[in-house]
Amino acid sequence: MQAYRIQNIVIAADIPEEAQDFYHEEIGGGLTDKAEEVPYTMEVSCTDGTIKTVKERINEEMDARNAWLMMGVPCELHWPFVIGTLP
Repeated sequence: MQAYRIQNIVIAADIPEEAQDFYHEEIGGGLTDKAEEVPYTMEVSCTDGTIKTVKERINEEMDARNAWLMMGVPCELHWPFVIGTLP
């Protein structure tokens, strides 16, 4: 998965179009908002108030999704998700 910035939100997705669709459908952003790829080393603010790198957040989410799969719970491994916001 890659990381894409739309406005001040960083979203993990496989391709920019998935990030834009996720932003539009789940967050309510405009259709014309462009997704700009960001490096894994970029730091973002998380919902718990901590600052982490994009890579740390992607790894955390993928580990959680893999844990669900190992327990037999259906989970879409490559579904887009919000990584965090720019500090």
